Amino acid sequence: MKNVYLIVATDFITIKESIDKIARENKFSEEEKIKYDALNTPLDRVVEELDTFSFLVNKKLLILDNAYFLSPTKVKGYSVDNTESLEKYLNNPNPDNVLIIITDKLDERKKIVKLLKEKATIIDKEISIFDILKSDKEDYKVEDYTLRYLIDYCGNDNEKIMNEFTKLKLYKMEEKEITKDDIEKIVIKSLEDNIFSLIDAITSRNDKKALKIYSDLIENREDANKILSMVMEQFRIIYKGKVLLKENHNYNQVAQSLGIHPYRFSKAMEKAGNYSLHEIVAILNALADIDINTKTGKSNIASFETFLMSL
Repeated sequence: MKNVYLIVATDFITIKESIDKIARENKFSEEEKIKYDALNTPLDRVVEELDTFSFLVNKKLLILDNAYFLSPTKVKGYSVDNTESLEKYLNNPNPDNVLIIITDKLDERKKIVKLLKEKATIIDKEISIFDILKSDKEDYKVEDYTLRYLIDYCGNDNEKIMNEFTKLKLYKMEEKEITKDDIEKIVIKSLEDNIFSLIDAITSRNDKKALKIYSDLIENREDANKILSMVMEQFRIIYKGKVLLKENHNYNQVAQSLGIHPYRFSKAMEKAGNYSLHEIVAILNALADIDINTKTGKSNIASFETFLMSL
């Protein structure tokens, strides 16, 4: 039995499926799983748990989440200087127990990281959400293009995708067939999802689709000024993204620096190719004028609809 695993990921599915696989392979029950958050649990306490015999279970699967002490990521108010107890444990792990450590990335300069790379089984490849959906559809009829549509419809948010797929299966329990229409009927988009779709329509110069999305948002009582503000912010991101990509940064690095999901960033930039930097600046100026004129009473928010019709 392997006793130490290191999961380097931020993706919900990769983390969950990796933990489940380790538990299955090593025959751990739910009662034998113990989870700690490294942000509020001293490493000494974690090691003590691993080394302490329990009368309730014969073995333990201990999961240490948010192990930012392994990462270059800075978390306000959190730091771990002393990893000595964990280092000692890694050199002599309890043969009955399994330790899973989860972090977002690795700081290769750290001694503890070098030791983990030597002692632990490392999992750092994302699991395909499409493959998970295919294996999870059971006896339901779901075409591959429908699964891909669900993934895209949920903005590649894997946790949401899995939750919505469960809802769809419950909704179509009798018919045992899930279609694109079912997705549009059952899956509720958040405001952020709809703004992303609105930006996609704008950058595709699809005025009819943009107006339809905007009208639906207003009918659902979303605040028009908030919609305008979010659209402006997304165009600022597109502008910054185009500038940074010109400096030879890769998509993941730029998306991370802008604080958005790499999938959404790549989709936005794909459509943003329809516009030059000069045109994006012109759009930002037009949106800023609408925002200022609305707030000062010189025009109303309907001028945003006029902007959409001018695409």
